[in-house]
Amino acid sequence: MFTLRYFIILFFGMLAQFAVAQTISGMVADQNHEPLIGATVLEENTQNGVITNVEGKFSLTLQNAQSNIIISYTGFEPKIIKPSGNSPLHVMLDESEEALNEVVVTGSSTFMDKLEAKHVEIISAGELTKAACCNLSESFETNASVDVSFTDAVSGAKTIRMLGLDGRYVQINRENVPHVRGLIGRYGLGYVPGTWVQSIDVGKGAGTVVNGYESMTGQLNVELKKPENSEKLYLNGYVNSFGRVEMNANHATNLNDKWSTAFLLHSNYLGTEIDGNDDGFMDLPKSRQINFMNRYKYTGERIMSQIGVQVMRDEKAGGQLGYDFGEDFKTSPEYGFMNQTTRVEVFGKTGILFPSKPYQGFGFIYSGAYTDIDAGFGRDAYFGKEKTLYGNAIYQNIIGNTFHQYKTGASILYDDFDEVYADSAFIRTEIVPGAFFEYSYLPGDKFSLIVGGRVDFHNLYGTFVTPRLHTRYQISDNTAIRLAIGRGYRVGNPVIENINTLVSNRQLVVTEDLDPEISWNMGGSITTTLQVGGKKIDLIGDYFYTTFQNQLIYDMDQNSNRVMIYNLNGNSYAHSFQIEAKYQLNEFFGFKTAYKYYDVRTTINGTLRNIPYISKDRLFLNASYATKYDKWKADATLQWFGTKRLPNTSDKPSAFQVASSTPDYFLLNAQMSRGFRWGSIYLGSENLLNYKQDNPIIDSQNPFGNDFDASIVWAPVAGRMIYAGFRYTIDRK
Repeated sequence: MFTLRYFIILFFGMLAQFAVAQTISGMVADQNHEPLIGATVLEENTQNGVITNVEGKFSLTLQNAQSNIIISYTGFEPKIIKPSGNSPLHVMLDESEEALNEVVVTGSSTFMDKLEAKHVEIISAGELTKAACCNLSESFETNASVDVSFTDAVSGAKTIRMLGLDGRYVQINRENVPHVRGLIGRYGLGYVPGTWVQSIDVGKGAGTVVNGYESMTGQLNVELKKPENSEKLYLNGYVNSFGRVEMNANHATNLNDKWSTAFLLHSNYLGTEIDGNDDGFMDLPKSRQINFMNRYKYTGERIMSQIGVQVMRDEKAGGQLGYDFGEDFKTSPEYGFMNQTTRVEVFGKTGILFPSKPYQGFGFIYSGAYTDIDAGFGRDAYFGKEKTLYGNAIYQNIIGNTFHQYKTGASILYDDFDEVYADSAFIRTEIVPGAFFEYSYLPGDKFSLIVGGRVDFHNLYGTFVTPRLHTRYQISDNTAIRLAIGRGYRVGNPVIENINTLVSNRQLVVTEDLDPEISWNMGGSITTTLQVGGKKIDLIGDYFYTTFQNQLIYDMDQNSNRVMIYNLNGNSYAHSFQIEAKYQLNEFFGFKTAYKYYDVRTTINGTLRNIPYISKDRLFLNASYATKYDKWKADATLQWFGTKRLPNTSDKPSAFQVASSTPDYFLLNAQMSRGFRWGSIYLGSENLLNYKQDNPIIDSQNPFGNDFDASIVWAPVAGRMIYAGFRYTIDRK
């Protein structure tokens, strides 16, 4: 009690100290009211300054209350402003004709949002061009926080992990609308083309309550290219040594002074059969996809609105050599895998602006989607349909002054699932209305606090209560600490989440009624900058702990012919520790390195065990080089993966048993590009060291037998891949 009392006194003493500080706050935007991320706000004749966050907002404590502030952003004319009173500033910068004609690119292509209370790293479009980046699943090759791996040896699907846990616990949004979830939870990363992406916000820990209750270990928010400021024409062509061909075309234009539109087109095709390990199975499935989006934006003085539509058709055909598109997998002499996914989505948002009160606003975000999946695995068929409606109304304002801000609103989620696998049907309709309130205390650039809560009423599972807290304290000019805690919920989709295990003889066995998954996530990070040899080293260390009140256990250890699915009965937790360093040697060379440690365990069949396929130790090293004006650029990423536990196969015949753990291994990716006035050409390689998992398919010669299993995959199945491409750009005048 004594310690708690003095902690409370110290905490509120800090609040009082910040409350009397001479602080100005506001927002920086362009002439279309779009926030400018990373704009510099500097007190004149000092080194005292901050940068704007992902919403274009800033808060700066002045050393001299009479000082002017200078606001600048690359490509825009700077402004000098004399603050007056306590009202927040709303600054709109004008584009600079001279700056727009320059070729020089400044600033890091990844950076932490320094003002944000949450731990958020922003990956820019410039960072995405350092890798092949055909789709969202391939957008994290130069990022240490997100792990990407193949799920099996047949489907070619990739999954992500954050904080050591499966990607199903990460809320993946597209422009703040929940996106990769439900029936596209496993393959949906491949449905977001990399050339459509403007930036990706990577948030660790429980996210904001504004976006729902499903964020358990983190949030990924993907911002797509905007109609009002994207290139007039952008073309990207790509080909690789496996035979994959891809074309992308983006076009954006202003229809008049208030309306703008963008057309985004993506297509890819792989028709060759690659079998590098001579097991008779394609290492990657044949695939073809057509993906189209058209979006419109209206910018008025009091109203901003946008609406878009996306239509996507994706087809895959894999399995044994000779199996092809359109072939009936049930009667084919070869073991066939097929997946045909059609998805149509309408989405949009509308905002009401208050020009005299930039801190006040109302917004409504909505989407409606229909997904149809027709798939086959050997002799078993899977059919899935999902109808989704989502709406989120958000109102934001202040309480007295801009030190105290809040967001409140209500949301509705409607999900209708109709799934059939083998001889079992899984049908349910979820209707989840909810309400939320989030309070932000922002007294200056030294301290920030976000406290939020939401209540959702699930028609099948009752009431979800979701509290979350994020706080940030600037210890010194170069060091900040962040802490967070929050609860998360999700309703599992046991078939689609185990779709990788369907390429085997395993049966899915649900042993009881399944409950929602519930977790608590807590942890934090510390960021600091050191001077070494006159150069800066940015250090980021973070630790997060996730513990589950309930979790769906996908047990592959009891029986090698089954996946037993049941609710958690015991403990389940994940410890995640990461330390990362970024060092810019000079204007040409930059380096990033990171070490990660995971301790992830869950109770499986009464025993607390390490979860399969997770390396306890990982190392990451990235080196980049760019000449002046980015004429030449080169980038290389080396990753080391420690050993991983594998599912138990001791009940199989000895010839088909696999080891209990894997060896460690290295993966190397690299790319170089040459810039021109019209764009660039690039050449690169993934898995340059040609590391492959030996014999990834158990009993590949007898795919309809009892021991066949293509799901125990822990490393690349295909070998070295070389790729080349071009990017062609016509900018707006």
